[in-house]
Amino acid sequence: MLLLLSSPCAALAAEGSAAPAARGEREVAVATPAAVPDTDRPLAGQADVPAAPATAGAASAREATYSPPDAPAGTARVEVVRAAPLPAAPAPAPRAAPPAPVAPPPSPVAEPIRARREGLQIEVGGQVFVGGAADARDGWKRDVALDRARIEVRGSMPGLLTVIEADVADTKPLKDAFVRLDGPSSTRLTAGRFKPPFLERETASAWKLPRIGRGVVNDYLVDRNEMGGRRVGAVGALRPWDGAVELSAGVFQGTPNGDEKPPQDYVARAAVRLAGALELGAAGYRAGRSTPDVPRREAASAFAALDAGPLAVSLEGLTGHIQQGTFTAGLGLVEYTIPLGKRLRVTPMAGLEALRLRAPAQGTGSSAVAGAVLGFGEGLKLKVQGERARRPGETAPANAIAVQLATRF
Repeated sequence: MLLLLSSPCAALAAEGSAAPAARGEREVAVATPAAVPDTDRPLAGQADVPAAPATAGAASAREATYSPPDAPAGTARVEVVRAAPLPAAPAPAPRAAPPAPVAPPPSPVAEPIRARREGLQIEVGGQVFVGGAADARDGWKRDVALDRARIEVRGSMPGLLTVIEADVADTKPLKDAFVRLDGPSSTRLTAGRFKPPFLERETASAWKLPRIGRGVVNDYLVDRNEMGGRRVGAVGALRPWDGAVELSAGVFQGTPNGDEKPPQDYVARAAVRLAGALELGAAGYRAGRSTPDVPRREAASAFAALDAGPLAVSLEGLTGHIQQGTFTAGLGLVEYTIPLGKRLRVTPMAGLEALRLRAPAQGTGSSAVAGAVLGFGEGLKLKVQGERARRPGETAPANAIAVQLATRF
């Protein structure tokens, strides 16, 4: 069989295919042979190509049939069949959004006490000091002891503070028990058992003090002659300009003589803080007498304290009269903090003290101390110091060394 495709036929096929292609359809060209003259059968080996029924939704439809007018008999006809567009692939189902995180249920732990007391805050803290010492006076006999084991409970509200502190390492465990009230016009009232505002070395916190112990002068005036130290009383203070100036005065229960009624001790203090770093002030203490024949005890002091970042310096001078006679004394302490890392620091320190007793008794006391404090964070300290001191009544100075490990929570 002779198959003849003319150029007009190809052009028709190209023209017919342009539109479907634009619509995304496909074309199929079907060649149908013409009938051979004088016979009704198809050519040998050739089969008829039946047309697909044109029904709605059919897969294909016959678009056009073209046969050249001058084509010889037996020339095949070209039929352009337009195929229906392939069904579009189904759109992917939208991805479900991840479920929103579910908030955890409230913690069953109870709220802090301060949240359940209408603004009242309760704080519990403590300090533990363990020390070791060796003294030439005792033949360098070494001793290790629990110096302090204190627990403190503080309750505070706006303008009100209550403190209770006990030391289980002491034969008299109760230390502080007082209430402090901030009133109008920069006034403050403190009442209970606490330290009178006299002798800066005595009122300083043992945790902040770089040396071990409070020194020769403090021990002689407070521990031996009972000028100051914890006792029951009340102090009123005026603190204008946010405490830059402070004027205070108070009355405390004195030390009785035998079965006599306890006398009254009186204290006063004035201080001013300059540029936030330098504090200057003066204080006075007068101990009451149960009977006129009891020697009078009174003292006055002037002090200066510098807190300039890593450098801290404190100086204090005293004069007065005690049971042994008149006295003068002076104390000085300097420290410098050097950071060694993010939380580690070392604080070298050095101090001098002197005490002189005059008529009727004669005597002197002195001390030179040097050492260092190794601090880690805010809750652990190791203090090491050496001291050469002569206490009042001793004929010669003696050496001593001490180590103390302190922690607080």
